[in-house]
Amino acid sequence: MAKPRRHPTCPLCDGRLVRIAEMRDVPIGKRVVRVLDRFARCTDCGEELYAPGQMDATQRRASDLIRKEDGLLLPEEIRAIREALGLTQHAFERLLGGGPKTVVRWERGTVCQNQATDSLLRVIRAFPAAAAFLAERHGVALPGGTRVSAATR
Repeated sequence: MAKPRRHPTCPLCDGRLVRIAEMRDVPIGKRVVRVLDRFARCTDCGEELYAPGQMDATQRRASDLIRKEDGLLLPEEIRAIREALGLTQHAFERLLGGGPKTVVRWERGTVCQNQATDSLLRVIRAFPAAAAFLAERHGVALPGGTRVSAATR
């Protein structure tokens, strides 16, 4: 005879964990936006736990909302600009003068670029010569003859 299925338990108190989906305020940079958050909560001690990927998913939802509100490029648009230039994420960070893992976070969707950077990305997409100028200025090698295609504009 099969054992009855046991509910997941809290690693702190061994209480019962229940799945929760609720609207919450999520800070992204200096902003706070209200989005759906999914996690588990212990019915005994109240501890809240995230399964792998759940917190990133909440951050993506919050960043997507900010992008929509501010009219910012989407992660896939940023990736398309970088790939059209033939650059790695690290090289693209150097080209833009950004910090480590910045492009990784933009492309993953967990962090949004600011308005000034968004404008710079749009300039690079529309005028590939701007990328060549920045590459020379920041010591980044662009693959020969790289052009941003009209499809990524």
